[in-house]
Amino acid sequence: MLESKFQGNTAPLKVGLFVDGFTMRKVNEYYRSANPECSGINFLGLKHWVAVQASRYFWPGHPIEMMAHYYHPYRNPEEDNDYRHRGMMYFSDELKKAGYDVHFAGINYANDLCPNLELKEDVMLYAQYHQLHALVLVSTQGQFATVPQTLASMGIQTLLLGWNFVYHNRDREVHWHTDQDLRRAATYFVPMEQIMKKASTDVLAQELFLSPRLKIKAYREVSSGFPRGRSRLPLRQ
Repeated sequence: MLESKFQGNTAPLKVGLFVDGFTMRKVNEYYRSANPECSGINFLGLKHWVAVQASRYFWPGHPIEMMAHYYHPYRNPEEDNDYRHRGMMYFSDELKKAGYDVHFAGINYANDLCPNLELKEDVMLYAQYHQLHALVLVSTQGQFATVPQTLASMGIQTLLLGWNFVYHNRDREVHWHTDQDLRRAATYFVPMEQIMKKASTDVLAQELFLSPRLKIKAYREVSSGFPRGRSRLPLRQ
């Protein structure tokens, strides 16, 4: 148990929130399809919600220090001089304002979109350099199933946030589920579709959505409890 491992340690314990943008692209599409008034996921609210859950699942009563990373499934359009994707750049700027480090894919997945696997490499770097005591992984994808397995061998627990849903997109029915191997490998699993159903009654869950009225203001300021500073890791070659 992590509680006994860090017993007597008063220093903040390091939690990494790593978000798979490939999954979140479908999650946003689902909620907008189900509710046209929905403006999408509030990533600052997600970070607040995760901080509460990390304390609850890993170290009740311990202070935590949380870093947040978002991994796009796309290449950086600015590097390719592709200005058709200004919306993506605006979204990336909003994520940065919310305190996320934003990572674009190093490979062009334009014709065969898939998760940005640099997420796996970065998690392992943080773990190897002892800058990660627990992982909160936001994904549904089986490509990341080895991440919780490897971390477990290092004494690091994983809280997985996944979704299971069905929706209609134009003329086809989309079935989206959290990969079973990923789910089994994680220390803890939270079915987020059930949590987000509580948004009308649960104060914390309400922060997970952007309301149309608050969409512009949502990321104006980052909570002082979540500094943006990067941990010091060697550059990936």
